[in-house]
Amino acid sequence: MPRGHHGKGEGQSPRVLIIEDNPSEAKALHDLLVWNGFEVAIAATARQGWSQLRAWRPDVVVLDLGLPDADGLTVCRAIKADPQLRDIPVLILTGRSAIQQLVEGLRIGAEDYVTKPYDPREILARIQAQLRLGQRIASLKTYHLRWWNLLRSFIPSSILQILQKAPHEIMGPARMQPLSVLAVSWGGLWERIQEAARHEGLPSGTLHQALNRHLNLFYESVQAEGGTPCPVVDGAALAWFNAPISCPDHPVRALRTALVLRERIRRLHLGLPPPLRFAPRFALHRGLALIGLMGGSAYLHYTPIGEVVEMARRLSTLAPEGEILLTPAFHEAIQGLLPVQLWTEAPAFIRMPLYVVAVRR
Repeated sequence: MPRGHHGKGEGQSPRVLIIEDNPSEAKALHDLLVWNGFEVAIAATARQGWSQLRAWRPDVVVLDLGLPDADGLTVCRAIKADPQLRDIPVLILTGRSAIQQLVEGLRIGAEDYVTKPYDPREILARIQAQLRLGQRIASLKTYHLRWWNLLRSFIPSSILQILQKAPHEIMGPARMQPLSVLAVSWGGLWERIQEAARHEGLPSGTLHQALNRHLNLFYESVQAEGGTPCPVVDGAALAWFNAPISCPDHPVRALRTALVLRERIRRLHLGLPPPLRFAPRFALHRGLALIGLMGGSAYLHYTPIGEVVEMARRLSTLAPEGEILLTPAFHEAIQGLLPVQLWTEAPAFIRMPLYVVAVRR
C-alpha cells in the first residue's frame, strides 16, 4: 500500500480501475499497482469499464483512449457527466503522437495523463497525486456539507434556495416590497415559561419539546406555501409572503397557511395534555415593507421592517384564541374567498375595523 495514503477507509487499499484493451500492457500496469499496495480491476472494453465503474466505484480510473468498442474520450465524457461518478479522477493513457486527443481529454474533464511508453515511477506518482487531491476534495465537501447543514438551522430553506440559484435577490440592496404578513402568538406560553423559571410544574425540557412541536407545524405550513418564516420574536412567530420568492397571490397563500396551521394545531392538541397545548392567535396584514439584508459587517439578517410587520405582531397578541384576525387591507385582498365577519369585540383603542374568519373548525 502506498505510504501515507489510505483509500475509502483507514487501512483500506485505494482502488484503481484500468480500462485498457491491450492485455500485456494492462497486466504490466496491474502488477505494478498491486505490488505497490493498490486494489486493481481491469476492463478490456468501454462497456466492461462502465459496468465496473458503476458496481465497484474505484478511486482512480486509468483510461486508454484506443478502445475496441468506443472512443476513450466518450467514456471520459460520460464519467464527467454523471453526478455519481464525476468526482473520480481520470488518468489518460495515450501515445506521444495523439496530442489532439490528449488535449480534448483534458478539456472535457480528465485530471491528468501519461504518455506511452511511461516510466513506472511516473504513473505511480501521478496516481498518488490524484488520490491526495481526492482526499482534499472529500474533506472540503464534508466541511461544506457540515456548514450547509448548520445554515439550515438558522436560515429558512426558501432563502437558501434563492442563495443557490439567484444570490442577487438576497444580496442586493433593500427595497420596498408589498408583503402579506402572518403573525401567530401562543396562548399559555408565557404562563408555562414562568412555571419553568420557578422550577414548578412543567420542566423546561418538556416545555421546549412542546413549543418546538407547535413551531415545527408553523414552519412546515409557511414553507409549503412559499412563505419565509423568521425566528420567534417576543413570543410571536412571524412569516411573510412575496419575498424572496415572488408570488403575486401572496394574500391567498398567507390565508391558506393560517387555515391549514390552525387545523394542524387542533389535531396536535388532541394528543397533548392541557399544559402542553399552546392556543394559537392569528393576525394577517398586507402592505409595504423595507426588506433585505439588515445589519452590518458583524451580522446580517434578511428581514422586513415596517408598519405591516409590527401591526401583524401586535394584533396577534390581541386576537381571541384560535381565531384569525384580518386587517382591512388584507380583507380587501381576499374578499369573496371565504366568509368573514366584523370583529365586534375589538378594543376601543383600535381605530380601524377588524375582521374574523367565520369558517369554523
